[in-house]
Amino acid sequence: MSTGSPTAFLSWAILASLFLAFFVYHLWSYDKFQCLLWNAGRQPGAFKRVMTYSYFLSVPLLVVFGVGITILKFQEGFISMRDAEIIIPKPVDLWQKGHRHVLLGLYFVFSVAWASEQVTHFEELTFWLFLLDQGPEKREWFSSWEYRLWYCSCVCTILGMPLTTLVARHNMDTIDAWIFLVGSLSSTVTNVLFLYVLFRFPAFLRHVKAEGADPEVVVRLSTFYELNLVRMIFRFAASLPLLILAADGIRGNHPIDRSQFWSDFLLMISAIGQFISSSITLMIFFPRSVTKEAGYRHKAASTMTDSGPLHAHPTSPKSPGRPPSTHSPAFYIPSHPPTPARPMSAGSSEMEYSPSEEPVPGYHHIPVELERARKQDDAYSPAQALVREHRMTRREMATHGSTSRPVSISVAPRSHMRLASASTLHPYVTSYTSPIDLIEMPPDGTSPPSA
Repeated sequence: MSTGSPTAFLSWAILASLFLAFFVYHLWSYDKFQCLLWNAGRQPGAFKRVMTYSYFLSVPLLVVFGVGITILKFQEGFISMRDAEIIIPKPVDLWQKGHRHVLLGLYFVFSVAWASEQVTHFEELTFWLFLLDQGPEKREWFSSWEYRLWYCSCVCTILGMPLTTLVARHNMDTIDAWIFLVGSLSSTVTNVLFLYVLFRFPAFLRHVKAEGADPEVVVRLSTFYELNLVRMIFRFAASLPLLILAADGIRGNHPIDRSQFWSDFLLMISAIGQFISSSITLMIFFPRSVTKEAGYRHKAASTMTDSGPLHAHPTSPKSPGRPPSTHSPAFYIPSHPPTPARPMSAGSSEMEYSPSEEPVPGYHHIPVELERARKQDDAYSPAQALVREHRMTRREMATHGSTSRPVSISVAPRSHMRLASASTLHPYVTSYTSPIDLIEMPPDGTSPPSA
């Protein structure tokens, strides 16, 4: 890398600056930098802070390294070799003493930035290994072997990268090669192991859908999978070229290092892969919701009849003969006086009507039992069952006439209650937003808390 041209490092500076601008814009659009606050996140403790701040630290450090080494390269310029037949960038040994000291400081900055980024890559890998191997017991992340593997790896990389720079500082011609060797080997091994996660992820997605996870969670997981398929290409593009340059710089013969084209080409490919993969990582760790940013709010569906609209109104808690329901709203149809209830056949699968249940004089209370919906409960999703209930309610309204009666509708079918209580999905999956925004697990770890 010492023979890399100023133009090659200019590409690093430009891409790093563009990524910093995108980083600021994305976090402002995400939550106006609220995610950077000390108490941000749903999981108490230092985990979210370590993940957020380590990733945040790497971005400006990469800008400092790219801009600084570009300025030094342009100031030192080129020299001619072999009787002026070849012009190459000036070797580091021929630099001014002050510039060499600045270059050493920039290598320390680069090693710290690379170590901080590897912390996030290690966490992603171990976190998904943790979720892919979940069973009915629903283990706790902070007491798992995957979590211990993560923080041991973090200690190694946070200490190892700056120590590599410190040990190799006496030979400025090969210091960059040793930094690239240690960092690219660690990144390449992490990338290869992450391919195992991507290989198992389609089956994991099918399991999440079969367990009836929230559609928004399924969309996030599917988006995570698609983004990682692209990101892995650029992560290999970032690590493999630097590994080639490192191996060439350490060995005795330097065929790649002596070629201006190949050294610049590999440096530029690595820069492109580095900052594109970092941009995708930013979108995975802090996923934006276009629906929420547009201010869209779901409105309750209103049902129209010949006499007017249906308005949701809570069931009266003083209704005699029937305990109040905490989850079943009632719909009132204003207008005409009540009409006598028509009896229904004993074998009818429609809603039953009991004129004896009158919460208020002049009104008739119609409980909705939905026996047919309950028999076919497992064949429908909760959303489909709810739509079916509303349609059946409208048919019942037409049967009994347009009168001012409250109608109780159960909006929580049995399949939904069964999925909430008997789901084998881990709470981190059912409330998934990003790999670093975790919820606080209940003491027993059996029931997922609300997100």
